[in-house]
Amino acid sequence: MSLVSDARRFGSNLAWGATLCLLALAPLTASATLITSSGDAALSGALVMTFDSESPAYFASRSFLIGSDGFTVSSLADDLHIDNSFCGSFGTSGSCLDTIGSNNSPNDDFDVVFTGAGVSAFGFALNALDTDWTIETYDTNDNLLGSYVVPSQSPGATGFDRRGYFGATEVALIQYFTVRSTGDDRALIDDFAFVPAPEPSAALLAGLGLLGLASVGRSPKPRRS
Repeated sequence: MSLVSDARRFGSNLAWGATLCLLALAPLTASATLITSSGDAALSGALVMTFDSESPAYFASRSFLIGSDGFTVSSLADDLHIDNSFCGSFGTSGSCLDTIGSNNSPNDDFDVVFTGAGVSAFGFALNALDTDWTIETYDTNDNLLGSYVVPSQSPGATGFDRRGYFGATEVALIQYFTVRSTGDDRALIDDFAFVPAPEPSAALLAGLGLLGLASVGRSPKPRRS
């Protein structure tokens, strides 16, 4: 076999291997799914930001990282803050994200942007919710993936019993989501779980490794003199 033919075959195998890698990265979820529990299978292997290591402080935008993966929370108007006073009263422990600003006004309009290639699923404890929230998820091209109305936990629950959970997994990787409310409300977010997408380069290298093993098994026979 000529060197040209060998090169063409290698190029074809390389393209096919890359295609398989990209297919492996594609989410398997058939449709948008609401997540209502931290034990949902979609959150298997998730990283969890408890906020416990975060110092209480007000901020307009702040990044929370676990290694190289994480998310950034950005307020649209007033600031938000990390609270370590009320979280334990609503079923979680330590610190949490509190949607009240430094001027003591509720601030529940904010965006959450994930790092890297996005996430396949996310979820968090959402407590003390007294108004309806609308949460919309988007992919890296700003396409709307899902839209959810999270109903107020009052008057169905009162006091410290106002506890719940929200999360989602979509037909594509989630790059960010927005939170908008029907009014002004102070709510608490804790134990923020997310499943980062694998880096394409890592998957591609794995595919090329498999391709190399396959090519070794099909090495050309030595030419007879």
